Amino acid sequence: MQTIEVSDTIYNEILSRRKGKESISKTLERELKPKPKAVATCGTAVNVKEVDEMVRRTNREKTYTSEELRAKYGI
Repeated sequence: MQTIEVSDTIYNEILSRRKGKESISKTLERELKPKPKAVATCGTAVNVKEVDEMVRRTNREKTYTSEELRAKYGI
């Protein structure tokens, strides 16, 4: 393992990016390691099957207007 010198500002920035008691070398490795593109797109992807099921479930259920709910629950 090699030793590097960094300014206090950079050192504090590295410490602020640590996860728990992660070592500084692991933090640098995690931060500098290239991220796969598949992971980046997956994080923002929508689960289409869950959305379709939610729409199907909503279409089968009776919906109420706000006035009907107020009357039903006495609000």
